[in-house]
Amino acid sequence: MKDLADYQRSGNKKKYVRDFPEGILDVIEKDYPQRYSMILEGLTSIAVLFSAEEWIEILTKSRNSFRDHIQRTNLTKIYSLQGNKARIG
Repeated sequence: MKDLADYQRSGNKKKYVRDFPEGILDVIEKDYPQRYSMILEGLTSIAVLFSAEEWIEILTKSRNSFRDHIQRTNLTKIYSLQGNKARIG
């Protein structure tokens, strides 16, 4: 039987899964912290802070986060429906 030390060494740690998608400001906060603070302080407009390429990157990351969130939601529904079928049948 494994003890606690073996369990910790094996790396059996649950990864935290975000339960919500990242919005545009979440991406900006993570990737561009100085610019994010400027936005919060009202020093400049959000539209002029980023180049077209940076906006594409920000929007892509946010969109991908929403897509992953929707896929997780759909999988959760599928697995819960399969569990109900197993209990009924």
